[in-house]
This record gives sequence, structure tokens and C-alpha cells, in this order.
Amino acid sequence: MYFTKPAFTLFIILVVISVNIKAQYIKENLIQKGEEEILKSNYTGAILILNQEIEKNTGNHLPYFLRGLAKKELGDNIGAFNDFSTTINLHPGFSKAYYYRCIQKIDFKDFYSALTDINKAISYNVTNSDYYIARGYLYNVLKDTTNAMHDFNTAIFLNGNNSNAYLNKSLLEIDMKQYDKALININKSIGISPFNLYSFVIRGFIELNNKDSLGAKEDYEFVIAKDSTHILAYYNLALYYHNQKNYEKALFNYNKVISLNPYHSVCYYNRAALFAEKEKYVEAMNDYDHVIKINPLNIYAYYNRAIVKQYLSDYRGALADFSKVIELYPKFQKAYILRSNIYMQLKNYADAEKDRKLANYIYNASSDTLNFNKSDSVYLIPLLDFRSESQAMDTSEGHLQYKSFQIMLKASYTLIPDNSNYSINEYNEQIDLLNQNKNVNLKIRMDNIDSKLSYGNIAESKTLLDSLSPKNKIFIVSNCLWNVILSGLLKNYNEALYFVSQIPDSSEFSYLSSFLKGNLYLKLGEQEENIEFNNPFVESKPSTGINNNYNLAITEFSTSIIKNRKFSYAYFNRAYAKSSINDISGAIVDYSSCIYFSKTNGEAYYNRGLLYIFIGDRENACSDFSKAGELGVAEAYSLLYKYCK
Repeated sequence: MYFTKPAFTLFIILVVISVNIKAQYIKENLIQKGEEEILKSNYTGAILILNQEIEKNTGNHLPYFLRGLAKKELGDNIGAFNDFSTTINLHPGFSKAYYYRCIQKIDFKDFYSALTDINKAISYNVTNSDYYIARGYLYNVLKDTTNAMHDFNTAIFLNGNNSNAYLNKSLLEIDMKQYDKALININKSIGISPFNLYSFVIRGFIELNNKDSLGAKEDYEFVIAKDSTHILAYYNLALYYHNQKNYEKALFNYNKVISLNPYHSVCYYNRAALFAEKEKYVEAMNDYDHVIKINPLNIYAYYNRAIVKQYLSDYRGALADFSKVIELYPKFQKAYILRSNIYMQLKNYADAEKDRKLANYIYNASSDTLNFNKSDSVYLIPLLDFRSESQAMDTSEGHLQYKSFQIMLKASYTLIPDNSNYSINEYNEQIDLLNQNKNVNLKIRMDNIDSKLSYGNIAESKTLLDSLSPKNKIFIVSNCLWNVILSGLLKNYNEALYFVSQIPDSSEFSYLSSFLKGNLYLKLGEQEENIEFNNPFVESKPSTGINNNYNLAITEFSTSIIKNRKFSYAYFNRAYAKSSINDISGAIVDYSSCIYFSKTNGEAYYNRGLLYIFIGDRENACSDFSKAGELGVAEAYSLLYKYCK
């Protein structure tokens, strides 16, 4: 019987240091307020507060450290790593910064460098039990079980109430197949920290290996009763039922996992195996497709899908999948054997013989292979656990491309009327002049969100402008610009284009008029595509007259930039227009220019990150999502979780 082995995991507790407020700080200083927001789990709010402190005082290590903690909790491992590194540069003796940077390096699988950091942390503080737990984990990853056990015992000696020390020691004993000892230590962990539901999942696994299947089932169900969203409990309960051949309940729990996490590739993999066992090959094929879409380097998914295709008599499809397996892992001996069989069925005897010889050579020459036996039997690779996802499948390096996903770019900027006090204007001189117009009872600001004013408010102001004489409507530039803005909001684009064409190039508003004209062409392009203003950027776009509006928009934004080369919003909008015609490299350059002139524009980082994902550059994408989150774009953290873990 196959049981999933829980991934050996380092458990840490977020430790927010108690900041000793010095006398020179005012009572409610920004560091203290940021720490309070972290304690309230308002991590995005904490980051925005700490950003203010960092801007005021770049030499203080504490706001960087606290911001790193907040980013870590939001899943921004890159941002957290950078902040902990800055903390160390500013305060080389700060042990907690080494500890948390070690944790980030573990997430990056940079284990030897992580070991250097945790040794540094211990050298500055030899009595912190959490540091020994982290080092014990690293020793176990590096196959040094003796030193791993020594560090877990040291952690327990230093703090006998540290539940994580017992938990991690139990996980090490599971690795060593010492299940009786593991059960003792996991029970100690639960006794100290009965609210850590993960410990009950671990105990369930131990109980299964001690032939106490009822106890395991009770632990999994206990966890689910306490937390109906606990993915690991549902996943292990699904495997329990799967091994019991109770397919109906196994399927229910697999479905629950996928409903909670639609990107859980291992669950799709195991559900596919269930469908295959029930001879539901089409459903199995669909699930293997999902696995490969999420993780294109999963060799087992290609291998199993090839077998399912054989059952469906799709021999050429199976041939392609076995070839992909061999491309990703050339030592996969069984794949050569099965591909040889398909070549035989397709009467390609030469390639069949070549594969047969290669399979025999691999079998006899190397122990570092994914061998099963030398037979021609066809069977699926068994169920996978979480560890298999990272250790057994990703056998080659490469960038992932997510071109099957739609990505939602942040919308282009424009001038919108809004009577709120909120403003992100960077070009206040011209905008203030517009706001002084006595013929309009509205104020204007630059933004990329919809106006909060009603259609009636906008129409009323447009009526006031329309009551002016033709001469005043056109020759007073401020009135003319207001007509452009309001007509555009009322979707009278041709009227808006008429008014914008009346603004002379000599006007101080000239760069704004070109900018607004570009926005009108953007709107016309989107209108022809029959999509919403904040449109999803997809791989293919129509290529006829629609693109012409985008090209006209690009021309106008370029004109605005010529008139004011530091006008960051024009670069942003030109990038948006370029992405709409699939000029991805040009869009990336323009978002970079926007960032150069406006380093706090989080949405430019966000959009550029999405385009990096589109072209398969995850490293730069994740860096941009990290910066976007730091600058207040909350959606960036979900993308960090999706693409950067």
C-alpha cells in the first residue's frame, strides 16, 4: 500500500521583535505603527507605513527588517530576502536578520548559503532554539542526519516547550523510518501546541505506517473539522481512501483540494491516476493536461499521459509524450522501451531497434536512472507526494511560459473628474490650471481608475460647457480640454477628438492634449474589440482596423513624450497600447521608462512583471511583482504566490 510521505518542512514562527522606542522618537512613530500592523496581520498596511520611515531614514535597520517580515508573510520571498540583506548591511550583528534570510534561502533551495547564514545567527546568539531547528533542517536536507538530530536535541535542551523542535525531530525520525519514536515526539509537539493542525496531519501519516489506519483517518477528519480549508488534510485523506480503493470518497477529497487550490498539480496527477484505475481515460488525460500546463517539466505526467494515450489508441500522441520524457530525462530507461514498442506498431523498425539498444545500454551502464525492469509491461507510475513534485519531476532547467493564461494589465492613465481630496498628480501646474476653471464645478486628477462621479455629475458639467459660446468653448484652452475629458467620459469620442484637435501645439497644455488624444484612440480600439476598459491581455489580437487605433494611440503618446520627455504617464500608456498589438518588447521598454521617471509607480512594475511572465522571464517578473507589492499593489502578492514560489 502506498502512503504519501509529508514533505520534510521547517516550521518557524513569525517573531516580531519588540522595538525599544528611544526617547527621541515621538509617541506614535512609524516603526511602532508598522510593527503594530504586522501584529494585526495587516501586512500590506505595515509595508506602506514602513516605506515612509525608510524614506525618512535610510540608515535605520529596523524598518527594513520589519518590512521583510511583512513581505515574507505575503509570500514575497524576493522582497523579504532583499530587506533582510539590507538589514544585515546596516547592522551586521543582528542575528534575527541572518535567521530570516536563511529561511528565504531555504525557499530558494540555496541550502549551503543558508547554512552559512544560520551559523552566523548562532554565533551572535547561541541560546535561541529556533536557530538550531533551522540548522537541523538544513543538515537533514544535506543528508547529515547525525548533526540534524544533534541540533534538534539542542533546541529541545534550550527550550523544552518549543513544539517545533519536537515536530521537526519527528519528521527526521519519519525519514529514518523510526515511526515509534516519531509518534512520541509528534505527541509531545501536539501536547505543547494543540492548535498546530499540521502536527495532526503528521501524526496521521505516522499512524498509517504503524498500521493504525483508523487513527490516521480520525486525525485527518479532526483537522478538517477544525479548518475546512486545510488542503493537506484533504489531500492525505484522499490518498487514504485511494489506497483503500474507496474511489468515491477519494475523488470527493481530491476535488476539494482542487477547489481550494486550482494549481495543485500533484492532486491533478493523483486524481488522473484514480480515473485511469477506473478506466476513465478521457478524464485522466484532462488531468494530466492540467499537470503539464502547471508544471511543464513534470516527466511523470508526460509518461503517464503517454500510457493513457495508448489505451485510447492515440499512438502518435503517445510517441510525442514518450519523446518529451526522454528529452527532459535522457536516462529514463522505461520510456525508451515503451517508445520502441510504439515504433514497432507504426512499423518504424529502425527507430524501434535503436530505442531497444539504448534502453539496454542505460539499464546496464548506469544506476542513476528511472528504471523499473527490462520488461515491456505498461503501467502507470504510482501516486505522488508533495516531495515528489520538487525532487523527482523537475529534472531539467528552463523558463516556464504561461501563454495559455489570460493576464489582466492595470489600465492606462487619464485625467478624470473627482471631487475627493485624493490625488496622485505629478504635473500639478497644468492640472491646477484646469481645476481653476470656473465654468466647471468639478476637479481633475490623473489616475487609472474609473471616476467615482455619477453619469449625472459629468453630464451636468458638460451641459455647463455646452452653454458657452462656440468661441469660448474652443479658444479658451482650459474649456477645450475639459470638453475633451467630459466628452470622452460620456463616450462621445468623435466629439472629444474634435475638441482635442483645436488645441494649438504652442499651448502649455500641448503635451496633455496629445496624451488625451492617445487615450481616445485607445478607447476606440477597445470599443471595436468589444472589451472593457481594463482589458485582459491575451495572446492573440485581431489584426485589421482595430490595430490601427492602437497605432494612432502610440503615435500620440510618442508626440506627448517628445513635448515632455519626463511625462511618465505617456510612457505607461504607450506601453499599454503596444501590449495590445503584441509588441511585448516595446511595451517592456516603455514600462521601464515610466519607472525611470516615476520610481514609485507600482502599477508599472506590476504590468511589466506580467509581460515578463508572458515571455517566460520569471526572474524579472518576480522581482517586479515584489516591488509592485512593496509600492501598494496588493494583487501582486497573489501573482508572487502563483508564479514565484
